[in-house]
Amino acid sequence: MSEMQGTGGLELRLRAVEASVPLDRIAFAEVELIAAGGPSGPVSARLNIVEGDLEILVTPAGGAPLPARWPWPVDSAPRSVELAQGERLLAAVPLLASGSAPLFPVPGRYDLVARFAVRPGVLLESGRVSLVRTAPADAALGATLRDRDVLQSVLGAGVIGGAAPHLERLAASADAATAAAADLALGRTAALAEASDDPAVARAVAALLPPGATGPDERRDAVAPRASARDAAALSGRPLAG
Repeated sequence: MSEMQGTGGLELRLRAVEASVPLDRIAFAEVELIAAGGPSGPVSARLNIVEGDLEILVTPAGGAPLPARWPWPVDSAPRSVELAQGERLLAAVPLLASGSAPLFPVPGRYDLVARFAVRPGVLLESGRVSLVRTAPADAALGATLRDRDVLQSVLGAGVIGGAAPHLERLAASADAATAAAADLALGRTAALAEASDDPAVARAVAALLPPGATGPDERRDAVAPRASARDAAALSGRPLAG
């Protein structure tokens, strides 16, 4: 992973949760901000793509980069945190849409880079990672994840427009993270709690209900008790010791 100059030992790391994901499933990434060289001083706590301090750029082979982006702007106050040496902030990120358009319109190999405005005037950049999107195993579900109302509903964690029947089909996905994203939008707190022993469920909830950006939520609380230490840190937005 790479680090911009003048960052005081901070590192930004990006990882695609899976190296290859079919287009009938939602892809996720994990981002870490690490105080590798000593105490960090104040750094932004807004490690998510909702509030604008974090950017994930997705580049198809031979194409131009496209940012993973929420469908609507979020105006939130700056928040900061200080990291002790070895501590890290962790975040899960949905790789789903650029605004209200699909982020991955066709199968292929895509390069991903994260950038994070760690404090005014200081921008960190991660190393480049690859993600392969393969043809959907279920063409109908693949089409569902290109629908504007579905994209907005999943990212907004609530039903928008005529998305409800499509979300019902997504909730039956064999992929735990995709099903959890649909259950989240449908408000199925009990279903999320029941499936919360699967780390993919906590990851999906942390990605779609970023702590600090969305406020308290019973759906987040439903999965937190069974989450691993890493997933609990992503769900809460609190630093994790190295």
